[in-house]
Amino acid sequence: MAERAASIVDEVLPRVPVRQWVLTLPYRLRYRLAWDHALCRAVLGVNARGLLAFYARTARSHGIRGGQTGTVTVIQRFGSGLQLNVHFHTLVFDGVFSEARPGPLTFHPAPPPSNDDVAHVLASVRARVGRLLVRRY
Repeated sequence: MAERAASIVDEVLPRVPVRQWVLTLPYRLRYRLAWDHALCRAVLGVNARGLLAFYARTARSHGIRGGQTGTVTVIQRFGSGLQLNVHFHTLVFDGVFSEARPGPLTFHPAPPPSNDDVAHVLASVRARVGRLLVRRY
């Protein structure tokens, strides 16, 4: 497993800054996600889209149009005491890639997110997950 992870880091991922975002969930939702895999994937999608939108919005505010980033998420199902604790660890390229014209991509690092930025991303994900739950249940 460690050999595969090292191979991905060395041969697949670009050498750019990466930021980890962790989304924890209310207890009642953790239990539902533990047995409803379709809902777990849907919540993960909401979280990923929220993060991608944040980075695109940040890039636009710095004059970078059409910038895109990428994410990789690990769904952790247990806490350190082996209690049920579904939560997401998402690695995001900390900036965006853009292409001014056909040719190589350029990476534009993002400024560190402020507390307000993190609160805005969380509020957006929370509202979207709420709408998702209303639609499904």
